[in-house]
Amino acid sequence: MKNLLLKIYGIILILFSSTTYVFGQESYPIPNKTPTRLFYIQHSNNHNTFVYDAQLKNDSIDIENPIKEYRIVYTEGGVIRPLTRLQKHMAYGLSTNYISNNLFEMYLAANKTRPFFLTLDSNSKPIVYITINNQKLILDRIFVKLKNNFSVIHVEADYILFEGKDFHSLKEVSEKYYLDK
Repeated sequence: MKNLLLKIYGIILILFSSTTYVFGQESYPIPNKTPTRLFYIQHSNNHNTFVYDAQLKNDSIDIENPIKEYRIVYTEGGVIRPLTRLQKHMAYGLSTNYISNNLFEMYLAANKTRPFFLTLDSNSKPIVYITINNQKLILDRIFVKLKNNFSVIHVEADYILFEGKDFHSLKEVSEKYYLDK
């Protein structure tokens, strides 16, 4: 699989096709669950968390503004703030494309090649899914393990962990992608 980039504050992160099942990081805060929570992103540099909630209008996904993006700054006591301009345009911001009623294709600002899909499940609950190794995963969390040798301008990751549920069986799954050396 071709390397995929994910920039965090100008950080380059690369996804790979090597898959293994793992457990989530211990002692990381879990944002309070909301009815419209889609997923969140955390990394090993600190516990600050980037959160994505669906925006609904009349029991449908809002076509004009389908996603609310924000960050929880745990290093400042858990204050909720909008994404900075750099975060929004270089790393964590989502661009959305309306496909059909309650179906959107989305891309992280850092990676325009790996689509995420926003839709409603059979219970009209908003979900995001991504296809990895030809398997659909309903996404709950992304964790990025950063390498120790990073600078403010360029940071690389050791791996990226996707956590959620198998799209069909709804069993808990974790997909760990190691970075190419």
